Amino acid sequence: MNTSGLHNLTRLLVLLAALAAGSCGKQTAKSTTAPSAISTNPDIIRLATYNIRNYNSINRRIEGEFKPDWPKPEAEKTAVRKVILAAHADILALEEMGPGQELAELQRDLAAEGLTYSYTALVNGPDPDRHVALLSRVPLAGVHPREYISYKFGGSEKQVSRGLLEVDVVTNNRRWALYVVHLKSRLTESQDDPQSAAQREGEARVLRDIVRQEQPLAQGALVAVAGDFNDARDSTPLKRFLDLDGKPLFHIAPSADSRGETWTSSYGREDEYDRSDYILLSASLTPLQKGPGGIADIPASLEGSDHRLVWVDLEFSAAK
Repeated sequence: MNTSGLHNLTRLLVLLAALAAGSCGKQTAKSTTAPSAISTNPDIIRLATYNIRNYNSINRRIEGEFKPDWPKPEAEKTAVRKVILAAHADILALEEMGPGQELAELQRDLAAEGLTYSYTALVNGPDPDRHVALLSRVPLAGVHPREYISYKFGGSEKQVSRGLLEVDVVTNNRRWALYVVHLKSRLTESQDDPQSAAQREGEARVLRDIVRQEQPLAQGALVAVAGDFNDARDSTPLKRFLDLDGKPLFHIAPSADSRGETWTSSYGREDEYDRSDYILLSASLTPLQKGPGGIADIPASLEGSDHRLVWVDLEFSAAK
């Protein structure tokens, strides 16, 4: 074959490869709301929150057999990574993360599959097994873990179960703050507090007050609060964050899956679905949300966790 013929053949092969890649991309976009909306604009930050269900070593029942201090099954870890890879968030808040070595494992495994998170943060709160944590592809201007936060409950003092994680980020010369929360579970610990609702309200109140003290919300502070609130949107814990004395504090960022459904957590034995995972935006951050957010609904979303990943895109124009 002469040089001209070889050159034409090479061009044809490149064209066929490009068409094949484009076809694969379209197939991927149909499977979930996230990949088709990924932006390459550095001024747009995709913020996500994901309860990854006991990504740690605890007592488990595996195939009917009791396993003490057993890690999260590899099949579930793989499914969790598939969800994270599909969402491709710039900043990912995590709930029910294990200790530091397991966060490092997740970071390493994601990098091996093509998604590198160079920055991490984790809070070692009172719950020894389940932590709030964070993976970020963008630099963090500040990391502020709060491990022990006390609040009054009845006649005693309690600790916020998972503490509180705050990170500061600068995007396009605009500084903003993210708080990661995971409120008390619905497990009833006392007959006087069914589903631990009162404890969850106490945690929400003290965490909200910390945010209010640190961030001048009325003066336009850009603040997000993300995580697992373990309660419905009309519940008292959510209301503690949404308004105070009739004045709005935060807004729930609208998010839905590809079918328009908004549930984020499932209870297999009861076959029930509800919403407990939210991204809240301050009044000044709310207008920066670019389009509706998403809730991951690829098949793996039901395999790695009993929660679904929630994401929003925030567009930071240059500071004036």
